[in-house]
Amino acid sequence: MTVFSRRRFLEASALLAATAPLAGCIRPSGSMPNDAVAMADAVRSGKTTASALVEAAIARLERANPQINAVAYPNYDKARKAAAAGVTGPLGGVPTLIKDITPEAGLPYTSGSRAFAKRVPTETSPYLLALERSGAISIGRSTTPEFGLTATTEPLLTGATRNPWHLGHSAGGSSGGSGAAVAAGVVPVAHATDGGGSIRIPASVNGLVGLKPSRGRMAGSGPDQVTNVSVANCVSRTVRDTAAWFAATEATGEGARFAPVGVVTGASSRRLKIGLNLKRGDGSLPHGDVQNVFSNASLLLQRLGHRVSDQSLPFDTNKSTTAFTTLWGAGAARDIQAVAKALGRMPGPDDLEPLTFGMAEVARKAGEQGVQQAIATLTEVARSYNAQFETIDIYMTPVLALPPVPIGFLSTSDPFEQQQERLNSYVAYTPVENVAGAPSIALPMGQSRDGLPIGIQFATKPGGERVLLELAFELERELEWYRNKPPLWVGE
Repeated sequence: MTVFSRRRFLEASALLAATAPLAGCIRPSGSMPNDAVAMADAVRSGKTTASALVEAAIARLERANPQINAVAYPNYDKARKAAAAGVTGPLGGVPTLIKDITPEAGLPYTSGSRAFAKRVPTETSPYLLALERSGAISIGRSTTPEFGLTATTEPLLTGATRNPWHLGHSAGGSSGGSGAAVAAGVVPVAHATDGGGSIRIPASVNGLVGLKPSRGRMAGSGPDQVTNVSVANCVSRTVRDTAAWFAATEATGEGARFAPVGVVTGASSRRLKIGLNLKRGDGSLPHGDVQNVFSNASLLLQRLGHRVSDQSLPFDTNKSTTAFTTLWGAGAARDIQAVAKALGRMPGPDDLEPLTFGMAEVARKAGEQGVQQAIATLTEVARSYNAQFETIDIYMTPVLALPPVPIGFLSTSDPFEQQQERLNSYVAYTPVENVAGAPSIALPMGQSRDGLPIGIQFATKPGGERVLLELAFELERELEWYRNKPPLWVGE
C-alpha cells in the first residue's frame, strides 16, 4: 500500500531526513527568484530593457555552455535585433531557447541528426509564431537527441548534453538542452516538446517544472488522433513561469479544441482525489530513492488535506508498451524516408544513428497490419486510461523509475536490444499520457541520496491543465524548489 498509517508516516519522515529529503525541506526566506514573470514585469515597468536581459543571458550561456553543451546553435544577432526593435506581450523581453526539433525560418533545423546538419527552413512553425507574439526572445537552439527518439540527449551530431547537478549524468531527453540550460540559470524558461515524456523527463532529472499539455491544447496542434502524440510547451524553475508560457501559447479562437485556461496564478482551495501508482507495468518497484520521494510526496498531499488512495494500472502495460514501441518505430521509419528524400539516396551509418535504424526495423517487422493493430491497441489504452478520471481527479506516478542516469547509460550507439531494455525500464510511466492525450506535470519533489533531482508526475483528464497548475502552485508554496541550485549555476 502507498497510503500510510501514523506509524508509517513517522518512519517515512525519518527515512526522508536521513536519505532523500524533499526539495526545499529547509526553506530559506526571501522573495521569488528573478524568473521570466519577474523579467517581463521589469521590462514593462521600465526597470530594465529587453536588450539588457538578452545580453545578460548571452553572457550566462557563454559561461555555462562549454560545460553543459545545452545549445548547439546560438543566434545572438537575431536576438539582439529583436530586443532592440522593441517587444510586447506577456513574455516581452524574456530570453529563452528553442529546441532544435521545431523549425524557425533562417536558423539550423537539424533535429539532432547528422543527416540534417545543414538544413535551414524557410518557414517558422505556428507554435513558435505564437511564442514570438508573446514577446519572448530566443538566444539559441537547444540540443536534442536524433529526432527526439530517446530519453537522453547524446546525439553524435552535437555530443552529450550534461546535467548541471552532476556533469557525469544525463540531462534527459528529448528536451535535454532546454532542461540543462534552465537548471543552470542560463534562461528562466525554455521551449520543449513531449512525445513520450520529453518535457517531463528533463524536468525530473534537472529539478524543474515540466507541463505536458493536452493533445490539441496548444497553438498549431494537429488532429485529435492517438497517433498524434507530440505536444509543445516549456520547462521552467517556477510554476508561474510555466503558467505564463502556457497561457501565451495555448490555442484560442475558432477551432480551438478546448476553452482557453488563461493565466493560472495560484493554488485552489479544492481538495482532490488522488490515485497513486508506484509500480511499473511489470509489477516491479522503482529505485529505492524514487520510492522514498514518492512516499513522502504522498504524505505531503495527505497533510495538505487531499484524499489519496492506491490506483491500479488502468490498462494492459505489456500490450501498451509493445504497441507504443511499434508506433515509435513507424515514426522513425518516416524520419528515414524524409532523410532519403533530402539526400537523394538511402541513408547509412554516417547519416543516422543505430537507434533510429533499430526503431524503424521494429515497424518494418510489424508490417502495415501490425502498425494498424498497434494503433487500435493504443486507442483502447487511451479510453481505459481516461476513464479512471470518472472516480479520481489526479493520477500520480513517478516520472522515471531511476534517479538521473550517467552519460552513456542510454547511448544510441549501443546494441538496439540493450537500449530498448534500458529505456523501457527507465521510462516506465510517461508515454501513456501522450497516447491518451492527457495533460501531466512533472514537479521536483525530492532528491536522491546523491543529491540528484527526482520528479513526481501528476496527470488528469484531457483539458484539465488548470487543476494541475493549481496543485503545482500549492506544492511549490510548501517546498520552494526554485531555491535549490545545482553546483553548476550561472543565474542571478
